[in-house]
Amino acid sequence: MPEMNYDKKLRGWTLSQADYADQLLVVTCQLCRTTHRYRPRDILKFRRDTSLARVRFRCEPCRSGDYINVKVQQLEGSDYGTLVVRKLVRVKTVQMPIWEDGTL
Repeated sequence: MPEMNYDKKLRGWTLSQADYADQLLVVTCQLCRTTHRYRPRDILKFRRDTSLARVRFRCEPCRSGDYINVKVQQLEGSDYGTLVVRKLVRVKTVQMPIWEDGTL
């Protein structure tokens, strides 16, 4: 029997459920071959609770979002102390002026 599509598995799993299960999001760029791991708790600080299939990332080195692959990794005992995980330090908001043409 063929395996189930991985995207279908991610559709039914939300960020809060992944955080409750102590899972990590493994985000890989297939273009430049970089991999980063994130805690769902950090992503929930600036996004609403959505399914994992709807969470979109953009690769920092190559600025592409087309070749991103998201998977879920269950933490094991041997991972603690050795696995590199990105932590959210702060969320920076960009202030941009909005102009409107008017008559004097």
